[in-house]
Amino acid sequence: MRLTEQAPRPAGTNEDMPKLLSIATVLLATIALTASPALAAPDPVKATADFQEALFTPVAGVLDFEETADGIKVAGEFKKGFASDAPSDYQLVVLDNADVVLDFTKDFQKVAEIEAAEVAAFEFVTKTKQKIADIRNEDVVVRQLVDVAAGIKVQAEIGRAKVQRTEVR
Repeated sequence: MRLTEQAPRPAGTNEDMPKLLSIATVLLATIALTASPALAAPDPVKATADFQEALFTPVAGVLDFEETADGIKVAGEFKKGFASDAPSDYQLVVLDNADVVLDFTKDFQKVAEIEAAEVAAFEFVTKTKQKIADIRNEDVVVRQLVDVAAGIKVQAEIGRAKVQRTEVR
């Protein structure tokens, strides 16, 4: 027998071990990834803005924000402060000082049902690449289109609230 030739080995010897170890490793990794709660999908990132009625800011209500795969989901309800029943009279924006960080106006106008100064519970998703972290600690502002003179209308701020982190329970 030459040195380069090897004698045949019986089945079930060490040649099959690397395959078995590979298969066992893949199975264990799969089980660990799918069964481990620590590796499960994280809780969605959330924040809230609580509007308190005050002098010159008649809006009272709450907005909840949640990151989704499509953007930021906004759910809310306003109990008072809306003088006009026309959703097109309102803007809903996130401001960093005077700069608009995120504009929810069009989505808000599509779903807002305003009656007797209240906005019924609503929900929408604004498609955006921005995250909750981009709007946290910024101000959410509600503006209303107001007649100041014959044919002259301006946007007046009627509500402002700070976007704050929602504690996960």
